[in-house]
Amino acid sequence: MQTYSTSQFEIRIKDGLLEMRIEGVRTPGMSADAGRAFESLFRSAPVTAVAFDIRAIDFRISGVDLESRSRHFARQCRGLPIAMIGRGDQQEQMRIAIGVVDRMNGTARAFRSREKAHAWLRSVRQPA
Repeated sequence: MQTYSTSQFEIRIKDGLLEMRIEGVRTPGMSADAGRAFESLFRSAPVTAVAFDIRAIDFRISGVDLESRSRHFARQCRGLPIAMIGRGDQQEQMRIAIGVVDRMNGTARAFRSREKAHAWLRSVRQPA
């Protein structure tokens, strides 16, 4: 298993599943550390599915900014199934992110539990 973590995010890859758990307040002026770490780990091991756990995020960004960030991650994950794990009050943010993935011909679904997200990813991902 490969892992990378800071006070704001944790990324780990195990058995082809890259899981990124993000926490804290997300504002427009935040640094791109999470994106750079994601890209670095993504290239370092075979990845067959991706899970973004956003349940611990407090979004304070516009829909346009969220779309831009979603496009960045969707490009990296092109061709892989993506599970978004969020809270009920984050439905709009997950809808925006999944819409971006869909428009880029990707496959993404929203979940409220990590277990259900992982079960779906196991059912749809391609072998490494």
